[in-house]
Amino acid sequence: MKKLLTLLMTVCFCLSVFAQSGQTTKTITWGDNERQYIEYVPANVSNPAPVLFVFHGLGDNMSSIFNYTGFKQIADAHGWIVITPQAMDATLMGQSASAWNSGVSIGSMSVNSNIDDSGLMMAILDELINSYSIDQNNVFCTGFSMGGFMANRMAMEHGDRIKAIASVSGTIGNAIADATPVGHVSAMHIHGTADQTVTYESASYMGYVSVGLGAEATVEYWRNYNQCSATSVHTDYPDNVSDGLTFEKDLYEGGTDGTKTALIKVTGGDHDWYYTPNNDIDYATEIYNFFASCMGPTSVDEIAFPTVNVYPNPTKDMLHVEAENITNIQVYNALGQMMVSTTSTDIPVSSYSEGLYTVSVTFANGRVLTRKVMVK
Repeated sequence: MKKLLTLLMTVCFCLSVFAQSGQTTKTITWGDNERQYIEYVPANVSNPAPVLFVFHGLGDNMSSIFNYTGFKQIADAHGWIVITPQAMDATLMGQSASAWNSGVSIGSMSVNSNIDDSGLMMAILDELINSYSIDQNNVFCTGFSMGGFMANRMAMEHGDRIKAIASVSGTIGNAIADATPVGHVSAMHIHGTADQTVTYESASYMGYVSVGLGAEATVEYWRNYNQCSATSVHTDYPDNVSDGLTFEKDLYEGGTDGTKTALIKVTGGDHDWYYTPNNDIDYATEIYNFFASCMGPTSVDEIAFPTVNVYPNPTKDMLHVEAENITNIQVYNALGQMMVSTTSTDIPVSSYSEGLYTVSVTFANGRVLTRKVMVK
């Protein structure tokens, strides 16, 4: 009978993983509004999986930025979960357009200031944590134009949960420029010197009024707050494509908690998303590489972890976790659903269904180690 149950569970597990992978449009109630977002789970999703939030620009939408930025391919290649949320409409200079409460302000008016977009993202992250095995040490945000402003806001308000951000053609909004971040977050900024929508020097919107810090001022904000080195590692990218553009990067390292800050300056660059083979660099690849270089400890075997012993295995009544300096233990079933989150090293499992479970152990130094356990 147990063999039959195991076979049925295996079939159900395979069907469930297939059903959960791929692109899904989801709805979440936040405040007084129903909000939508695209959740993309690659077929080879990592366990636990890093999460990347991608924010669209002013007047754009979640489907558009998901399709043109190239992060679906990044997700497929590396097993990350990608979330592209949809902003709500706002009236801006007499016209209605989708816009984030990102800290962008025109004069005394902050765009969509009554909408809690920042809190929404954390609610979506919590939904993911309840549904999948999420690598909570490696949550990232990126965005284009107003989405770049939104990424900076997320870093300032949720740096305790976000590892790094990358903003493209969108800086730190004036409405939050004097705020103090809640934590140290690695930050990359990419901007074209010929951008006339959000200008490089002063973040002037359409030549009308400055809506935030300039590109270099944004990088200096994060470099200074993170206490990174004042001297950068400079890279000139090869100029092999005849696109009228040149790309260069300044990387400032050695920040608090291992943070780093970077600027990719695109000489001649407009308010655009550049990619190979049309250009010398690919924004999505550069952003992924930056995030990967910032990644906190995960459950990969190459990283040295403290000794941990999880026993008995198999088990049917009680699971014991033996290690020093444990701060949290989480148990996930085969569908990636969290069964328990606890600080106790003795975990009753008699009510669990028969099958394979993942035990995720978090240590005081932030490292995470996973073990597989069979419940019979």
